[in-house]
Amino acid sequence: MSDVQYRAEQAQRLLSEPLFQEARALVVQALQTEVLSLPLAERERREAAVAMLKGAEQFFRVFELVIDGYKLERAEMANEAQMKARHQAIEERMRNA
Repeated sequence: MSDVQYRAEQAQRLLSEPLFQEARALVVQALQTEVLSLPLAERERREAAVAMLKGAEQFFRVFELVIDGYKLERAEMANEAQMKARHQAIEERMRNA
């Protein structure tokens, strides 16, 4: 098992864990509520809350990127295997011709 595959499986397990999903939703919702509830006059607090929301979204996106990276690696490996199989089939036909 490659390191990317291992990390992707770990990330997938975390993302599918109900407790993690609940925590993710609570964090994002709390930050969104904070941003929306602050008056425009409280610019610094509002900017800080927006920054925290963006940071939280990026944090959770990292897990998805690990999974996407593995999917891409797996697709590239499948493509390479198909190319090798085609190459071998062509060589076999040429030997039999």
